[in-house]
Formats: sequence, C-alpha cells, structure tokens
Amino acid sequence: MQKMSIVWTVAFLLPLAQPCLGADEAPVPGGKVEIIPTPRKVQQLSGNFVINERTVIAVNPPTNEMKVTGNYLADLIAPAAGWKLAVQAAGPAESGGIVLVLDAARSDLGDEGYTLACTPHGVAISAAKPAGVFYGVQTLRQLLPVEIEKRQRVEGIAWAVPCVAIEDSPRFAWRGLLLDPARHFRTKEELMRYIDLLALHKLNVLHIHLTDDQGWRIEIRKYPKLTETGSRLPDCSGQRGDGRLYSRADIKEMVGFAATRHVTLVPEIEMPGHSGAATTSYPELGCGGQPSGQLCVSREGTFEFARNVLDEVMEMFPSPYIHIGADEVSPDRWRACPTCKPLMEKLAGEALSEDVSVFRVKVTTGAGRPFCEDVARLQGEFVRRIDHYLASKGRRMLGWDEILDGGLRTNSHAMVMAWRNAEVVAGAAAQGRDVIFSPYPEYYLDNGHSLQGTYACDPLSANLPAGQESRIFGVQGNMWGEQTPTIRRVDEQTFPRLCAIAEIGWTCREGRNFEDFSRRLTSFRQRLDLLGVNCRKPNGPQSK
Repeated sequence: MQKMSIVWTVAFLLPLAQPCLGADEAPVPGGKVEIIPTPRKVQQLSGNFVINERTVIAVNPPTNEMKVTGNYLADLIAPAAGWKLAVQAAGPAESGGIVLVLDAARSDLGDEGYTLACTPHGVAISAAKPAGVFYGVQTLRQLLPVEIEKRQRVEGIAWAVPCVAIEDSPRFAWRGLLLDPARHFRTKEELMRYIDLLALHKLNVLHIHLTDDQGWRIEIRKYPKLTETGSRLPDCSGQRGDGRLYSRADIKEMVGFAATRHVTLVPEIEMPGHSGAATTSYPELGCGGQPSGQLCVSREGTFEFARNVLDEVMEMFPSPYIHIGADEVSPDRWRACPTCKPLMEKLAGEALSEDVSVFRVKVTTGAGRPFCEDVARLQGEFVRRIDHYLASKGRRMLGWDEILDGGLRTNSHAMVMAWRNAEVVAGAAAQGRDVIFSPYPEYYLDNGHSLQGTYACDPLSANLPAGQESRIFGVQGNMWGEQTPTIRRVDEQTFPRLCAIAEIGWTCREGRNFEDFSRRLTSFRQRLDLLGVNCRKPNGPQSK
C-alpha cells in the first residue's frame, strides 16, 4: 500500500476548500453520488477502490476514541463481507487500506467536518476532530453498495468504493430527533437502535421526552414513588405495566453508547405542565394537594422537588442542555388554587423587572394554548428560577417557546425550541436567543404532513431580523408518542421525513433540491429496509 499521509490528503483536497454556499453563489452539484444528507462539495473521479479481507483500517493518532471509530467501521463491514478488517496505528502496509486521520490544520472544517479522498489505492478520511472522522465514516458507508447494511454474509458482491474527493461540514450545530417514551414506552434497546439510525443520518441529538401525564420513565432515588407509581400509569393505549422505566444503569449504558456515535442525549423533564405522573405519585405537588396535569408552583416545596430531580438528572446526563418543557399550561387549575390564584393576582399588579424580556405570539396554527397573561406571569417566575438554578450548575436550560411568554432575563443563555410559528423564531432571535427550529406541523413526524412540505420548510425562510441568521442553532424533528404504540409505527411515522430534516440540518439551502433528494432517497430507502426500518412511502398509507 502507498502510505497516505496527512500531507497527501490535504494536498489532494486543497482545490475543494470552500465556505458554505451563500445565497448569491451557484450550488455545486453532487453528481451521481447518492448520499443523504448530500455533502457540501463532491468531485467524482474515475475508478474505484475495492475493500477485501486484507484491507487495513489505520488510525492516526491511535487514541482510544479513534480506535473506537476504526472498530465501528470494521464491525459495520464485517457481517455482510464475512470478515473483520484489522484496525491498527497508521503506517506503511502491504496492501490498500482505509486511513482515518486527525489533522489539527483543518480547523476550517469545524468540529464535525471532514474530507474523504478515495483513489484506486485506498481511502483517506481526515478531520480536525473525532466527530468529523466519524461522519466521514458514515459517508464511506453510503459509498459502499447498499448490501453492506445486511447483517449476514452476502456472496458475489465487490465492496467497491467509487473514487471521489469530498469536503463536507454541517450547516447547523444541533441536528436532532425527539422520541417520546412517556406516552408509549420505548425500551432501552429501541432507543439505542435509534441512536444508530441518527448516526447514519449525521444527526447528533436524541431528545428524550422522559415525563408526562402518562408516565415517569427515569429513576430518581430521592423520589421512589415516581417510578413505583408514575411508571405504572396507563399509557395512551390505556395499558399498564411494570418495568417501563430507565434505571440509572440503563441511562449510563445509553449515554456511553451514544457517545461512540457522537450523539448527545438531551433529557426532558416536563414542568410545570404535563406533570400528571409527578402529581399522581406525590399529590402534594399538585394544587390543593390533588393530582393534576401541572405542578403547584406557588409552593416552595415544588421548587425543592424540581431542583432535587434536576440534580439527579444532571448526574446521569452529561448533556450541556437540560430541557424543562414549559409548554401548554392550562389556566383552570392555577386559577382555582388557593395559593396560586392570589399569587397570580399579586403578579398582575406588579410591573415586570426591567431585565426581563418577553415575546408573546398570537397562535394561528392550532399549535399550543391561547396566551393568558396571568398564566404567563406565574409560569415566568417559575421558569426564571429554574433557568437560574441550571445555569448555576453549568447547564443551559432549553424549553418550548412558551418560555418566552412569561419572559426570560436578558442575561439568560436559555435556548428556545420554536414550534408554534415563524413569528416565534424571529422574536427569539431578536432577543439574542439561540433557537432550535422545530415547527408544527412541518417537523412534527407524528402527523401526516407531506415529505415535500417538510423538505421545503427551511429555518432561514422565517422572517428573521437582519443579521440574526446565526441565531438558528439547529433543527429538530419531533416524534410524539400518543399514536405510536409500537416501534414499527414509530418507524413508519419517522421515515422518510426525518431524512429530509437531516438534510436541512446538514446541507446549505442553496446546495439541495427536492428532485435530487428524491432520487437519492430511492437507494437510501434500500439501506433503511436492510436495517429493518419500516419506512413509510412518501404520502402513502400507514399501518395501524
């Protein structure tokens, strides 16, 4: 094998260096390379490199993280090929190979960008950070025949990689999917399967909706009734059951597994609304000491409960972000509460602090509850206290865009998950808030929105204030669980619309179009089929 050094790789790809395409620049076509999400720049060359049992995966430097990625690639190829490639430190070898290189000089690629160069002599993947190397491996995976996804040996296939030169990096830092085990429980194994699928799509966040009215799914030692009672409540199909929770050991295993796929697990603990499982387990948390769908936020004991729960959640999840929900609070319970009602009336007679900024949107899409001033004022007090507490622990609060209704402090670093309409995106950006674009209905995978409509819904199409485009931190699809009792139904609702969201999150708007995406989706669906994903036909029927 010819030694493929860092210098060789960079020199080979130097003509490809280019920033993300701007609005006044022509897109660079990807040719016939069928990759989702489509890379930023592709140059197709003649010939191919064939991987065989003598091929070596060489990593440089041979750190543990790089070896993990090398072994991931070897394990990916092994079932279909029938042999497992050796993983070793980079150096001269007797035959062609695959070289994975960390190159600090390529800081222009960011933390997740990479270059991939394939010649008849081998493949070189180079990146400034390990995540970039991993995403280069995902691209290499899609350059191989689709049969590489089979989990048993395939005869008569040449594992050929077309000669290409690719330079690629993501458009947004946050590229996520929400799964909802609170409404219908998803097992640890099912979540780990989805982590693998996110990696294939170059998605890097799994947002887990862990608590709601129908169930509390995470072990909290200080409050054992949350799982003794809260995890056994009827789900959205009216079914009860034991073992419908994640233990601390389960969380540790999932977090570790996700780290090898460069996926961050973001926990969501709903408060103050969607809290029926918490108040059923501990009725004193509800208004008047009764179970309800929301917490009694006028009691100091409720804040103590929230802080204690969040402390344990932060022990289990290293994520920089903690999601608190804070959406869809009903006014009825608080207005009837003997302690919440007078507090609401008191707040109504007081001016908001000068360091609190609010943004209130008129809901026009049927998403969310109508704005109520008294609810917003009381919830705002609660949310700001939680925001301050999480910040004191070095974490960043994330909430649905209702956190803007009651107002955030101007110095808050809370992130807004914008779902109700484009006005919210513009309003949050104008306040200097980082925004996750997750609009209803386009990115809500549990509904019947069209694939083309999802693909056309771009965050920069929102009416953003001038110069605020950088406030779009990322995109996320939401797979809510009310109507998905089985993992098969989750698959059918999630795919292929998640493929579209993955491309929006990775590829610049000027570098993609729906016709080309649809062409690439044809072969990509074959990969999903071989991986056992029950992918719904675009705009086609669903199974019950």
